[in-house]
Amino acid sequence: MAQQAKTLSDLIEALPWLDKFAESTQNTTNAIFGKNNATQKVKDWLNGTPLMHRLHPALVAIPIGAWTTGLVLDLLETRAEKPAEWARSADAAVALGLIGAVPSILTGLADWTDTYDHQRRVGIAHSMVNGIALTFYGASLGLRRADRRGYARLCSAVGFGVMTLGGMLGGELVYTLGVNVPHITYPKPPNEFVDLLASADLKEDKPVVAEAGRVPVLLLRRGESVFAVQNWCPHAGGPLNEGEFDGDKVSCPWHGAKFCLSDGRPLQGPAATPLRTFEVREEAGRILVRPTDSARSWPPAPAPA
Repeated sequence: MAQQAKTLSDLIEALPWLDKFAESTQNTTNAIFGKNNATQKVKDWLNGTPLMHRLHPALVAIPIGAWTTGLVLDLLETRAEKPAEWARSADAAVALGLIGAVPSILTGLADWTDTYDHQRRVGIAHSMVNGIALTFYGASLGLRRADRRGYARLCSAVGFGVMTLGGMLGGELVYTLGVNVPHITYPKPPNEFVDLLASADLKEDKPVVAEAGRVPVLLLRRGESVFAVQNWCPHAGGPLNEGEFDGDKVSCPWHGAKFCLSDGRPLQGPAATPLRTFEVREEAGRILVRPTDSARSWPPAPAPA
């Protein structure tokens, strides 16, 4: 019998106690972010929704870069004839990493709180490992202030190793488990117009799903306009036709992400990627669609061997 090859994240399955901690943390976080419209707006910004780009990957570069620089400066300090100059720079790098870790933690928490099952377990392990690294770097900064530089450098070195492990778990979340990887790229719809259904079958304010190639397209008629967008929520693949509609807006039934039907842009997190939109043509009593220009420019899926 064939067995599944194990990856780093599979080790987390041997730690069932993580589920209870993850659940309580997630419930508390969701209660805070969902308290009112203001806290929801804060979460939207932490998710990167208004920018249509995740903030966490960009912000983690600050502590990683600062602490990598600090590690190099610590090494140079031990070999320099005038170590004081290198020491001041190393201390500044460690402090900068601690400051930069704050927005990294907040954005990561906002992204993680909408995960579940194995993704949630690996995510909480990722945060706990990084929390240990943060503790070592905090201790290192305190030891530097006390002029106990040998122990300070040791704490920084251990913290760097722990941070690397945390980064590997973060890579597992994205590249192996697909957390926050948009559910829109493939399959790719045909570039030309595709006949979906009869115009008479699309009633006013009654969403309909039809396939263009292998891509489910959500259609909604509002007066003289016909909106056509992908039916998958790009955050986690939720079926948008089962969500709530309000004017030209739709909410995902799974995690509450909201989108504008006219151009696909995300209006509320946790989604940060626009919906794929379609150009609509009505002729001879039929409705035809094709991807908008930006969607047509995407590369095709790999051809089967």
